[in-house]
Amino acid sequence: MGREFVFQWHITDLCNLRCRHCYQDRFDAERDTSIDIWKEVLNNIVQSLKNRGYTGLSINITGGEPLISLLLFPIMEFLEGLDFIKEINIITNGVNLESHYQKLDSYKKLRYIKVSLEGPDHKSNNFIRGKGNFERVIENIVAISDRVVLMYTLTKINYKKIEDMYKLGLSLGVKGLILERFVPLGVGIEIREMTLEAGEWLDVLKIIADLSNTDWVELLPFKAFFIDLQNQEVLGALCNLGDESMCLMPNGIVYPCRRLPLPLGNLQVESFENILNRLKEFRARFTKSSLKGKCYLCEIDDCIGCRALVYAVTGNIYSEDTQCPKDICARIS
Repeated sequence: MGREFVFQWHITDLCNLRCRHCYQDRFDAERDTSIDIWKEVLNNIVQSLKNRGYTGLSINITGGEPLISLLLFPIMEFLEGLDFIKEINIITNGVNLESHYQKLDSYKKLRYIKVSLEGPDHKSNNFIRGKGNFERVIENIVAISDRVVLMYTLTKINYKKIEDMYKLGLSLGVKGLILERFVPLGVGIEIREMTLEAGEWLDVLKIIADLSNTDWVELLPFKAFFIDLQNQEVLGALCNLGDESMCLMPNGIVYPCRRLPLPLGNLQVESFENILNRLKEFRARFTKSSLKGKCYLCEIDDCIGCRALVYAVTGNIYSEDTQCPKDICARIS
């Protein structure tokens, strides 16, 4: 299997919710880019990847809220015609999902619709996403569950409910459950005290280990998880900084990761070839010798901690990942 590139594309900042944990700090369409410019950008990305020997491209489209953006369907139409693109996923808050699903279902490259929920009940979810959100989103999911994956952002108020979320996913008949950690950015800074601590992340790893019948120590390098409810397996996601992924913002700015908002270029004004080089160079900065504390001492070669979380919490991108529980289990050499 050849090398593929994956990126998260924020086509708009526009959103119909004001979630407490959101990493955005604006919610309008002022930075939206025209479809004509986006076509040029996408053609440039595809050609650059082909020139470098990549074999395919997968895209996660989000916002803001993509389902209320006038750009979504023109973009989907264009992407559908590009052979190099292997897969498209849409990340949505699910509020308008049922009314858009029939049209979305017509796109052959659309694999998953990733719907955000912050808990298995209205109390935990609606605290983050607003009154009535849980009930409305569940109703929409029930109508079209065959392509849905639930996205669950872990904070102090909901991390103990993973097993209940697992059961909810099974009862709804969705494809899977994605677990990610809260990083205090944007308006989320106001609830930064809800960021998980090392002991709490350790509890998460132990829960996932029980679900996957594995040793939780083996899960230490992973920064997020996908629980495949159909095949009853758990897949861990390593840090994807580097020249195999990026985040593309509504104005063409590229970040190495959405939760690591350090601009590496602008695709509206420069070639993707240049940005690919910067993505690779950025990842190369994080060697064991450049990291601090327990990250410097860690013996797991392919782990650099979560640089996004470190940067959001400390302001120093090289600081140790205090959320990592390795020192709790005394496995630092």
